[in-house]
Amino acid sequence: MAVKTILERMRNPSPQFERWILALLSAILLGQLFFSPRRVSQTADEATHLYSGYRYLVCGDLTISPEHPPLAKMIAALPILPMNVAANCEMFPSGDLGQAYFCLNWLYSQDWRSALARARFAISVFALALCLLVWMSARRMFGFATAIMATVLLVFEPNVLAFGPLVLTDVPVTCMLLFAVYAFYLWVTRRTAPWFLLTGLATGLTLLAKLSGVLVLPILGMLAVADAVVDRTGQTRLRKAARNLVGLAVIFCIAYAVVWVGYGMHFAAHPGAVQFPESQAISTSGRILNSLKHYHLLPEAYLEGFGSALAIANDAAPTFIAGKTYLHTPWFASLVYVLIRSTAAMLVLLLVAVPGVAIQFRERMREFVFLLAPAGVFLAICIRSNLVGGIRYLLPALPFLLIAASSGCVELARHWRWVGYAVAALLVLHVASSLHAFPNYLSYANEFWGGPANAYKYVGWVDGGQAYWEAKAYLERHPANDCWFITGWQWDPGLYGIPCHSFGNYLPTEIPPRLHGTVIVSSTLLTGGNLVQDELAKPFKKVAPRDKIGGSALLVYEGDFDTSFAAAVGEVNLATNALRTGQPQAALLHANRAVELAPDSAHARGFLCLLLTDLKQSDAALRECRVAQSLVLQDPLRDEPLRKNVLESVNARLVLLISRYGAANGNDAGPALSSDPK
Repeated sequence: MAVKTILERMRNPSPQFERWILALLSAILLGQLFFSPRRVSQTADEATHLYSGYRYLVCGDLTISPEHPPLAKMIAALPILPMNVAANCEMFPSGDLGQAYFCLNWLYSQDWRSALARARFAISVFALALCLLVWMSARRMFGFATAIMATVLLVFEPNVLAFGPLVLTDVPVTCMLLFAVYAFYLWVTRRTAPWFLLTGLATGLTLLAKLSGVLVLPILGMLAVADAVVDRTGQTRLRKAARNLVGLAVIFCIAYAVVWVGYGMHFAAHPGAVQFPESQAISTSGRILNSLKHYHLLPEAYLEGFGSALAIANDAAPTFIAGKTYLHTPWFASLVYVLIRSTAAMLVLLLVAVPGVAIQFRERMREFVFLLAPAGVFLAICIRSNLVGGIRYLLPALPFLLIAASSGCVELARHWRWVGYAVAALLVLHVASSLHAFPNYLSYANEFWGGPANAYKYVGWVDGGQAYWEAKAYLERHPANDCWFITGWQWDPGLYGIPCHSFGNYLPTEIPPRLHGTVIVSSTLLTGGNLVQDELAKPFKKVAPRDKIGGSALLVYEGDFDTSFAAAVGEVNLATNALRTGQPQAALLHANRAVELAPDSAHARGFLCLLLTDLKQSDAALRECRVAQSLVLQDPLRDEPLRKNVLESVNARLVLLISRYGAANGNDAGPALSSDPK
């Protein structure tokens, strides 16, 4: 039967047939969301989000990870309540790293497999809701055929399958933003009280899903004006815009109330009214946040989190993209992520859809404005941002693009039969590429870039800790007598039964300066650009891995390797632990050992400089500080945050040392404080 005839018949399907199709697609999505995370180990931030949500439910406390609002975290933690896991409800004073360790200890001190499985199943409700919203939006705007195509694209979208079942906030904010925009669309087309109230609720939930959800406010403002411009009902544009904006102001008031309800109607982040210290704000945004906090206009945790998120977003850091490390995030980074992390078929469909969208743009102008404006705003913000954490930050634009692209393709298929066949073939390829990557969606790359096995060559952060179960299975198939595991994360791979000696960025482990045998390395260490990561990965950067695990999350090397820099990192970690337990002399022994192992390590030299200064060994401290300063200044990535922090700390110690002893030794403070390598 001709494709055109099929499309014509699909214009008026029976309600029962539509329900069966939607149920089938939803079941396929649920099946994937259920089975894929069973082979995915705990990933970065999941423990923190889960404990934060659990403390909110049990203690009413929001002091852990305030940079993420409570909605998604609370939903994830709900099924853990029957487990009656203990929670410390005291105010938690430590910084981000201290919180991460605390939350990891909480997770792994209980039946963590059950807790993580329950939380992931609960958080998957947002991915399922996103599926239903894509169907309803596409069906309402363009018809049944577009709804089927857009939903199929979503159900087999690798990035939704990657992040949908994880205890993270990216899919929740994607779902809630589409909910808010679709509800607003329904209200401007049919101005009834239910749609109006639903828009206010959806807007508030978007703000509670993730802090980037605040973009829903300018997006709805833009749509309120744009809707008046494209209106064809005969009303004057100015009058229609004013009416939309007045209604939107009330919607924002409803959303404001929803935010307060989401934070339990309490200003203080802790039920004991212990507040975060007020920041010494010098920027305009900081002063605004302080004013809002002073007058209790928004919950304290929301404002505190917003300030932290702005600080992170404004902190330029090296970015590994397209196989190269850039000192600052390039403007095209987000576009490269789209080209690599989308299926090849999806990229072709986006191109095919352009003429189809153009053909029906005048007839469906309002619909395309409501789809393309939100997607455009998110893409523009990501392109201008210094922070690129991967494709997950671009997810809120995805459902809008899927619906618009599906509409364009369906329109072309109605005009030309061969386009219908081509679109059907591309849909099959999209599904096949997604299924072929199972369960390695977090390290997905399309076939143009060599698939998941080569993703680490082009983008950073491919490993988030997700491949430990696969590493265990790999080592069962390929036993190794002498095995080492270099991780970039805070939790020990040994928790997953991996029979290797573990060390890495955060693990205080003593290792030999040379390793022989099998070495499994987190691919994130090779692409992170961080000072410690670079030193851990130094012997592996120019060596081809023998094998790969979890797509390319973990890289397997075989042979003899000079790991003196990695051994120095382990000694610095041991020295840091000794300091925490009040053993300065033991810390000094480890710090000296680190420098002996790797004399050219800026990390080891910088740590020893600070330690010697605190121990008032001024001559040795001055010598180590100068060497550390020289090593950092010679580094082409010296503006990377950790390197910059080392340099600033060393320079501060030099000022102190020279002010105390410079006159007696005839030293000049000037050269010591230079930050120009020339």
